[in-house]
Amino acid sequence: MRINKIQIIETYVKQTMDGVINPDLRIGHDFKHVDRVRHNALRIARAEGVMDLELVEAAALLHDIGLAYVKERSQHGLVGAEIAACFLREQQLFNEDSIMAIAKAIHNHSLIHGDWDELGYLLRDADILDMLGAVGMMRAFSSNYFKPEYDPDNVKGETWELSANDFTARYEAGLGTGPTIMDQINLQISVYDELHTPTAQQIAAPRVAFMQTFVQQLEAEIAIR
Repeated sequence: MRINKIQIIETYVKQTMDGVINPDLRIGHDFKHVDRVRHNALRIARAEGVMDLELVEAAALLHDIGLAYVKERSQHGLVGAEIAACFLREQQLFNEDSIMAIAKAIHNHSLIHGDWDELGYLLRDADILDMLGAVGMMRAFSSNYFKPEYDPDNVKGETWELSANDFTARYEAGLGTGPTIMDQINLQISVYDELHTPTAQQIAAPRVAFMQTFVQQLEAEIAIR
């Protein structure tokens, strides 16, 4: 009887994600996020002609598994790759080449400078898409609940219209994302620059436009006094 690899992985991920240690890491990175990334990845893979959809789906389901084992988000890719590889070997769900491909994609999916192959780019694009559009707005507000929504004197934020490279430079200079939730939204808008596949870029364009319009509309409403 042929085993259902995806069902086994999905059950494992749901159980494991329930054990995330840091409560702040749960925000925006629960199984609902994982499931959205899974469907993003499959949509991109089909449109781009990627043949091994089972490999794609497995990588997407496991991509944030490391969050259950770390206190700081920056380490979850490295740790998650190791955890995922061990699980897949123990369950004998894929051959070693496939396991290494999945682990590599998980390790690199959230890096600014990563060693990405086809699967890696696809997983990264699927994850980035979840930062955009209405879902992206929801995640920006929930994950940055501790910040003020906006600066009344600069509603769009000091980072409005910055590129992904501009944000990288800010981080390298120790400036961070910015002081308000609007700056977080500006960061998420900028990640469009990081998308690799034409399919992801096409999906993302109207989502980015929606976010930009939201910020502009907010500024217009607050200006009415």
